[in-house]
Amino acid sequence: MKKLFTYLSAFALTLLLFSCTKKAPEAPVSKMKGVFYTSIPASGEPIELLPGKSKSIDLRACAQEVSDMYISMSFKVDPDAVAAYNSANGTSCEMLPSSAFEFTKNEVMLPKYNKASTTARIRVTATGLEDNKPYVLPITIDKVVGTDNWEFSSSPVAYLKVIQVNTGPEGGDGSKEYPYILATPEDMAKMSDKLSSEEMVYFRLANDIDMSGIDNWIPLNYQSPYDKAIDFDGAGHTITGFHCDFASYPSFFGVMNGYCHDVTFLDAVIESGGDSGCGILGGYGGSGAVHCEVMRVHVNGSVTLTGNKTGVGGMFGTLGNATIMASSADCIVTSGRNYVGGIYGYAKTDCIVTDCWSAGTVTGAQRVGGIGGGTDKTGTGVQIINCYSTAKVYGGFALGGIGGFYNLDNADGTPDLSHPDNTFMNCIAWNEEIKANSTVAGDLSHYSIGMVVGYTSLNNTHIGCLRRSDAAYNTAIFFDYSDAFAIYDQDDSSPNSPLMVNTVSGASYNFPYHGKVAPAGKSLSEVAKGLGWSDSVWDFSGELPVIKADATFVPVEDVNGEGGIGDWDENKLN
Repeated sequence: MKKLFTYLSAFALTLLLFSCTKKAPEAPVSKMKGVFYTSIPASGEPIELLPGKSKSIDLRACAQEVSDMYISMSFKVDPDAVAAYNSANGTSCEMLPSSAFEFTKNEVMLPKYNKASTTARIRVTATGLEDNKPYVLPITIDKVVGTDNWEFSSSPVAYLKVIQVNTGPEGGDGSKEYPYILATPEDMAKMSDKLSSEEMVYFRLANDIDMSGIDNWIPLNYQSPYDKAIDFDGAGHTITGFHCDFASYPSFFGVMNGYCHDVTFLDAVIESGGDSGCGILGGYGGSGAVHCEVMRVHVNGSVTLTGNKTGVGGMFGTLGNATIMASSADCIVTSGRNYVGGIYGYAKTDCIVTDCWSAGTVTGAQRVGGIGGGTDKTGTGVQIINCYSTAKVYGGFALGGIGGFYNLDNADGTPDLSHPDNTFMNCIAWNEEIKANSTVAGDLSHYSIGMVVGYTSLNNTHIGCLRRSDAAYNTAIFFDYSDAFAIYDQDDSSPNSPLMVNTVSGASYNFPYHGKVAPAGKSLSEVAKGLGWSDSVWDFSGELPVIKADATFVPVEDVNGEGGIGDWDENKLN
């Protein structure tokens, strides 16, 4: 296995790193002489670039003392400083050629009462360089506008050291242009070392990877404020044998912040014995302002919660500010608590699951769904569109082939029109079984089981959803033990035309959504095609539709043409 980079320890870069902290003076000091220097708040390691690849570096002007004036500055490269650098460090570095660097932002401002300026940026590119030869780039202050009363510090120059490496496909620098390449389990184990709270870090699989030998996986982003943004490109490869039983958000990402696409997790095992939700991808998918995007991701394995936490799913325990597209989960999901789902357990505000499917077995206490376990009136804007499930769904209350519990109503069952935002559109309940676990025949309390949604709000939006034609009440497919609630067709509905349900005298909390029966004798692929599902996403050639490897959405909401997340700065979180 080749190393990702060739490190040349003899040419370790010594950068002038200074702590520039804000300090308010006791009195104006505008007549004090300004003493300035250049600072590069970066690692002391050389910048290693593959031929033709680039990296942007931040730099600042700093002052030894604060001033009560606004001062503008710019930077320049000082070739004469190369000799001084070599003399001081016992090296023989050459000046980085002018073709290999450019200032992309050169003007900065030093605010009043600050020692650090705003940020400038220089971009270095491996152009016209020799492999494994050390180059140095001295950077210093060029101009100061706002005062004539200034001078350089005793060490005014900061140095960047650049080395061109040529290590084949195992290279990468974590940038969008050239992500870190993951080719071995050891590469996977080192991912955390590459993460940053200041910029998104990009990774790409080079081949299939067996992670069964890693039994102490720590989720990549499990600590507040969950600011380790990751773009993970599976490049169509498979990760086998992934296992995690970490105490906080046991999963691959922990709290997924960023974009994951084109990867399959096969035979994954997630176990949570504490107070932490879990899923193969994340305990959380997004959270608050942290956004999560998933496309063409398939997970297979088991997710088991033995602790005391709601929100467990095949992909994610909880969704918050997340979009999942063209993906699937074929998992055994087991929890003794509520909100359990084939793809996610619990959804908060602004979550979209579109063109996805689930299979396997989903078991929970209550509020269990083939796609999503549910939400409540605090979670709105949840949309499940063009999805199907064949999963077996077991639990005590609010069980649904697609969704479990999506109640927006008040505690007394009256409608709450202020939260009408959840949507179920063109979904197909093809579940093998949907069964309540009570054995008390005729019990009418708290039973709400639907072929599509177990317990929905009358003011949710329900459009075009279908159920398998052979699903009948209290059969091998659908059983709730109450001996009262038949399966029946329901028309499309919205807050302006609320869902109609059949009431039963003496029954409590019975608001199922069964959709309409699918045409008899049709395969699931034929039913999905009849609903208008896109053949740019789905392959309808078999009995069950499957996601195409090159599934595309036009337009793809929140994702730009290069696979990044819209409205995100290339290197910074919003």
